[in-house]
Amino acid sequence: MGILNQTQTTPQGFVDNHGHALVEGEEVYFAFRTIRDWIAFTDWRMIYVDVQGILGNKKEYLTVPYRSITAFSITSAGTIDIDAEIAVFLSGHPPIEFKVGKFTNTEALQKLLAKRMNLVE
Repeated sequence: MGILNQTQTTPQGFVDNHGHALVEGEEVYFAFRTIRDWIAFTDWRMIYVDVQGILGNKKEYLTVPYRSITAFSITSAGTIDIDAEIAVFLSGHPPIEFKVGKFTNTEALQKLLAKRMNLVE
């Protein structure tokens, strides 16, 4: 998966569009979207939604349990940059990389990933 230009959206936006992919009690903490694709970080996993086809009727849902994430990288936006960059490295799968807006709360996302990967208590 290549670099995707994402816009942060509300967790409720993901639930409204893809709530059927969530299990009972699962909470979405962060959600990002392109014109068609979505990435959500929940309390249990990361979900990547790849919308395919001309009409967008075909969707692939990739579930990544936090235990499958081997590393992550978050590069904040500089003074001139308009995007921050996030890369999630997976066991047995190509990394998922995406760009997010300059004012995305990357610190909170970094804390969530570190906590869910059991790097901190």
